[in-house]
Amino acid sequence: MTIGNSIPIDVSLLEDLEQSALQLSSQLDELLDSLHSHLQKAASTTLESVKIYESTLVDGVCGQVAACVEQTTDLISRCDEMDKDMASITAIARQVKAIRQAVDSLGAAVK
Repeated sequence: MTIGNSIPIDVSLLEDLEQSALQLSSQLDELLDSLHSHLQKAASTTLESVKIYESTLVDGVCGQVAACVEQTTDLISRCDEMDKDMASITAIARQVKAIRQAVDSLGAAVK
């Protein structure tokens, strides 16, 4: 077959070229589908790992906050107990002061 009687065309060569193009197109489609599937799996795995990291981080922070709250509550309780104990020291300090004044007065009278 010739076009315009100037260029000879080999039909079998064109058919082979078309078959090769169809095979290449099919292989490219398969490759893109496989790539798409792998990318979806990678995205899914990344999302799962981020969720696990966030939940672990949040749980860890929550645990630390709970421990700090417990320690603060314990500290407040101990401070309250110490304040109650110190109230009796004030009364004892007044008694010691009164005794000292009495001893000083007695010492002045004896001289």
